[in-house]
Amino acid sequence: MHQEGMEIKMVTGKFSSISNRLRFVRAYYDMPSKEFAEGMNAPPKSYSQWESGDFRISIDGALKMQERYGISLDFIYTGRLDTLPNRIATAFSSSPLAMNSSASTVKPE
Repeated sequence: MHQEGMEIKMVTGKFSSISNRLRFVRAYYDMPSKEFAEGMNAPPKSYSQWESGDFRISIDGALKMQERYGISLDFIYTGRLDTLPNRIATAFSSSPLAMNSSASTVKPE
């Protein structure tokens, strides 16, 4: 699944911390965006928007990701590593994204 030395481009935007975590998870599973989205029954266009950092992933989308890939909503929205499967948490901890993916700075609406 996971490739050593995966390189993930950092994004900016209102929801960049969430976006960067989504990008990490997809890179961990070594899947193209479209395939990853389809795997969780999400529209590829929506998933692409979530990864852009300009749109926040919906609760429905996050629940689908949790169901298909085992990624907790706590990690998606707040970056809590202790809620991830150990192998993914370990990979994320050693990723450059870990330093740039603190808790979301977006205030609830």
